[in-house]
Order: sequence, then C-alpha cells, then structure tokens
Amino acid sequence: VTGVQTCALPIFLLILGAAAIVLITIFEQRPQHPVEYARSIGYGGVFVMGIIGSASPIWPLPGSWAAGLAAAFGLNPIVVGLAAGLGEPIGELSGYTAGYGGQIAINKWKRYAQIEGWMRRRGGITIFVVSAIPNFFIKLATVAAGALRYPIWRFFLFCWAGKTLKSLGFAAVGYAFSDWLIGVFEGTL
Repeated sequence: VTGVQTCALPIFLLILGAAAIVLITIFEQRPQHPVEYARSIGYGGVFVMGIIGSASPIWPLPGSWAAGLAAAFGLNPIVVGLAAGLGEPIGELSGYTAGYGGQIAINKWKRYAQIEGWMRRRGGITIFVVSAIPNFFIKLATVAAGALRYPIWRFFLFCWAGKTLKSLGFAAVGYAFSDWLIGVFEGTL
C-alpha cells in the first residue's frame, strides 16, 4: 500500500469539508434572481458543484449540468468546463475509496461484474469512456477501480480527461442555448 493510496480518504474528507463551508457561504448570501445567483457563484461554485455532484454514493448528481447553466449565464464556457472537469474526478474519489476499502456492496448490482471485467482488461479506457458520457456506470467503474487497486494517479488522470471533455460539452451547449435558458429561468418563455 502506497502513501498516496492510504491518504485518499482523509484528503477526500478535507475537500468535502471545504466544499461544505463554501456552499454554506454561497447559499447564505444568495441573490433572489436565479441568473444573478448563478453568476455570483462563479467558477469556484462550478468546481464545488463538480465535486459534490460526483461524490454522490449511488447516483451522480448534476455537476455537469451546473457547468452548462453557468456558461449559459455569462461565465466563460472553457473555464467553466475546466473547473467542473477538475472538480468531478475529485468527487469520484469517494467511489474509488469505497472500493479500495473493501466496502463494495455495489458488487451485488447486475452490471458490476461486467464493469469489473472491463476494468481488468482496459482500465484506463473504461474510466475515460464512462467519465466522458453521462451515465450511471461511472459509479460501478470507480468502485471497481478501487477494489482492483487500479493506480490512483492513473484513475484520476483518465477520469479527469473524460470528465473535462464531458463538462466542456455541457458548457458549450449551455453557452449555445444561453438566450433560451435565461428566458426559462427568468420566466419570460
């Protein structure tokens, strides 16, 4: 067991605690107007939403959707995609850590054996693909990666690449449909 792998849980808990503090601060000073509020959370808020959205233990929360909305509401879509793309793999470390720690109740799920087989044969490609496409299999793959002791640095690298690609896509779509989305949130449509 390497030092990097044994310190993953404390690092994750520290990041989660910091995210909670940032979110409390953001929600405490929340403007009433939804578009103004989305703009006020900025790139840091997108990053934190990426962490929280991906740290969900069973079903991923919409972290990439936050990237799309942030880009629609006036933030730079490239920076938004990069912020969410960095936050999401940090959040996915929760599943990796659960698998690494041996707490893999998810292995009773129907598709887990199949995903684990993919991880055994082509771990990096599997992590990249399930990270780049919005789907539920990311949770199975992250747990399998931890359970199989897939190197954490490789896991993070492939996950980051896939999540960044996905987040840039959501940000581009949000930016392209910004007028429509602003109309929806302001109630003018």
